[in-house]
Amino acid sequence: MTASRRRSTRRGSLLLETAMSAFMLMLAMTIVVQAISSVANARRNWDRRMIAANEVSNQVERLAARRFEELKSGPVDGLKLSTEAQGLPSADLKAEVVAADAAGGVDSKRISVQLRWRNAAGDWSTPVRLTTWIHRRKEGA
Repeated sequence: MTASRRRSTRRGSLLLETAMSAFMLMLAMTIVVQAISSVANARRNWDRRMIAANEVSNQVERLAARRFEELKSGPVDGLKLSTEAQGLPSADLKAEVVAADAAGGVDSKRISVQLRWRNAAGDWSTPVRLTTWIHRRKEGA
């Protein structure tokens, strides 16, 4: 009789153990998928920020290469995004020139370039900004 009692209490335990194992496996897979998704989003954001940093750097370099007299104070018109930067969602590129900036001195111009884009939520991401100063060349230099 004791043998038959033992058998009756063991029935169904394998099914319960299998169900618990399946549940724990699904839970572990969910955590892994969420972690992979989070890493992919972080990587995408980093890639976008690097594209924006390269674009802003190139734009500042192009503007700083112009002659001092060509750069007029105010917003700079006619800037075009590179093919790579056009991949940023709703990219917005702005540049401004300020003459005789206090930080640069009397014969200087400050060039500021900013690039922003929309994130997955549709909000503006933190812009990438770069500022440089150019100075009038002295005669004979």
